[in-house]
Amino acid sequence: MANEGWIMKRNICAALLATISAFAVTPALAQTAGEGGDIVVTALKRETRVQDTPLAITAMSGNTLNNMGAAGIADVARSVPSLNLLASESGRTRVSIRGIQTAGEATVGVYFGEVPLTGPAGTTSDPSGSTPNLNLFDTERLEVLRGPQGTLYGSGSMGGTLRVLFKQANLKDYEGTAEASLETVKSGGTGYSVKGAVNVPIVKDMLAARLAVYRQRTGGFVDDPSIGRYNMNNTVTTGGRLMLGFRPTNNLRINFMGILQDQHTGGTSLWAPSVGLFTSGLRIFTPAIDKQKIFSLDTKWNTPIGTLSLANGYYRWDVRQTNDNTDNYTSVANSYRYCGLFQNTYAGSMLQSGAAGTTTSSSTCASSAGGYSSAQLRANYLDWAKAQMPIGNYQPRWVENLTNELRLSSDGKGRLNYTLGAFFENRKDRVDTTVFAGVAGTGEMRTPVVDLGSRFVRDVINQTAQFGEITYRPIDILSVTAGLRHYHYKKIVGGAYLGYNYFNGQTPMAYTEVNASADGFNQKYNIELKPTRDLMIYATASQGFRPGGANLTPGIPDSAKQYKADSLWNYELGLKTQWFDRKLTFNVDAYRIDWTNMQTSVTATYGNFSYISNVGSARIEGVEAELSGTPTKGLFLNGSLSVVYPRLTADQINSEVTAAGRVGHILTGIPRTTASAGAEYGWAINSDWKGMARADFTYTGKMTTQLNPTNALYRTYGKYAQVNLRAGIENERYGVYLYVRNLLDTNAVSYYSAVSGVADYISTTAPRTIGVNLRGNF
Repeated sequence: MANEGWIMKRNICAALLATISAFAVTPALAQTAGEGGDIVVTALKRETRVQDTPLAITAMSGNTLNNMGAAGIADVARSVPSLNLLASESGRTRVSIRGIQTAGEATVGVYFGEVPLTGPAGTTSDPSGSTPNLNLFDTERLEVLRGPQGTLYGSGSMGGTLRVLFKQANLKDYEGTAEASLETVKSGGTGYSVKGAVNVPIVKDMLAARLAVYRQRTGGFVDDPSIGRYNMNNTVTTGGRLMLGFRPTNNLRINFMGILQDQHTGGTSLWAPSVGLFTSGLRIFTPAIDKQKIFSLDTKWNTPIGTLSLANGYYRWDVRQTNDNTDNYTSVANSYRYCGLFQNTYAGSMLQSGAAGTTTSSSTCASSAGGYSSAQLRANYLDWAKAQMPIGNYQPRWVENLTNELRLSSDGKGRLNYTLGAFFENRKDRVDTTVFAGVAGTGEMRTPVVDLGSRFVRDVINQTAQFGEITYRPIDILSVTAGLRHYHYKKIVGGAYLGYNYFNGQTPMAYTEVNASADGFNQKYNIELKPTRDLMIYATASQGFRPGGANLTPGIPDSAKQYKADSLWNYELGLKTQWFDRKLTFNVDAYRIDWTNMQTSVTATYGNFSYISNVGSARIEGVEAELSGTPTKGLFLNGSLSVVYPRLTADQINSEVTAAGRVGHILTGIPRTTASAGAEYGWAINSDWKGMARADFTYTGKMTTQLNPTNALYRTYGKYAQVNLRAGIENERYGVYLYVRNLLDTNAVSYYSAVSGVADYISTTAPRTIGVNLRGNF
């Protein structure tokens, strides 16, 4: 492993030198500056240019998102260094930055406006498994802050923060935009979108409203002939967004945001290579519904001592999902693991002895009971199990969250600047699970319902925090920043098991609660040296954490019912530069992360249940680079590179758990290398019309499914490239564009599920998709 570490470090250095060399030969630049470094962001809770912000940040304007054809976060993920979305099924994705990725609370703070969104926890206390997928139509900009942002953004931002800022209401001018598109997926279905936005000043310079509405359908390409479903992983998203802006005085502005979005996914996106290309062997119909309601009120008052901000947010996120348990439960039934439980309860009254509840001497029915032989007991159990097939589970779940943040921020112009604030969060969620027998041939739930083991789990978490960052500039070229955040949280997990499940060992349990709480501090230190307007060197040591919690899981010892917060330290050195009168921007950073007390999903000794435990530690080292510029008039180029080396530094062993990971094992689901390159060219056709063409290339490196390479379920995937093209003609009011996604028709594996006794399932990017897009402004 030491040798591998040396090789990895050598590769990081080689990649960095190659990137710098490639950028160094960029020709003399023309008139139009690349927008990336000049975008004004609010990552520090006040306005700064990207190049004046001493942290690793990527910003994309709404114009760039439009030209890329980006409808959601997944469409831009590979264009941002170290940003990774691990897609599973039915639209569920896990977002991570810099390889900080395990089950548990979120590791990336995802903000829409001022509202942080966290997914429902589910039965496994894993809210990070769901990332909100709001449509990016009518967006002002996207900001991705890499590295822990624990001081200003708190828990959930231990890997970084992703912020989507939608266009605010314009108090002065009437505006409107509309667009429509139609596309077809190779070997799949068709898709379309219709979107529109209008801005109306109600009282000029004082009150305005902006309304955006959209409906989008993506074509599916996964079939499941066993239940008569084709192109079933299509997704229909319908939503609306209302922005209100009110400025009663020059010093006071109040912005309201309201978002409603419904997303319906027709079925799983997972398919089994052993069954056929884009063909699923599932026997349960697996639709999913995702509904979100988000409301926020953002008040800003400019005072002589800084801007006083009050951000109030509320959201409700409902998910209804059905999963197929058939293959997994068939494997368990064939092992007879819960045969004894079945005989002791369900089948006890049917034994010839007539003694209800007659027990066997083994959970696997390995010996006789009630006059029956082991073979007869097993056959009895297996016949019953086969009669329930196919089997699915239906999980309606929801999360409701109320957040409030009050802060005071200086204007950034003096030698002393600060951001001080307080934060409060009250989050509640619940999941109900019904394991049911399905109908062969359709995969739908039987009527009346055959309940094979129901349960519910509810969570309540309260968090409070007080935070501050102070920056002092003793001389013009040097700034020093120190930040501190004190947090307190209390989490209550309660639930009940409403019956027996003879496939996973569940037994009835009355409503029970388990509590967890903690206090702690997050720190941040930063030194920024800016000798010229176009050169910045910064060094950062920052801390991140996420709350611990409680497990409500059968078969675990009392000592495993609570798990602690995990935390990390990030050490980072960055360089930001601009050249040729700011026409070329090149930024690079290198970092090391030490992650301790890792929250990890493990399996209970008894039962087929997962729960969270603090086990192992990790070190993640990497380098990130970004380039943007204009080598000739009308041509804009951009590129990015990320190389990461994430490995365990301690065995995954504690007093309750012996998991698979050992020192040196590489963390799972994280591409070791990602890269992107984009080129956009615009030219005049005549006095009214101009042409545009854009190409985007992305590369995703190797990923693995297991920590231990000797594990029978160890798989490698990734290592693919994709190319997207877009071209059209446009003027100030109209535009017509043709586009191709996945030009090379790459069958790229983005998620891999390998489970013992079950066929491997994968999720892949969509095949080549060709479409046309029309836009109009008024």
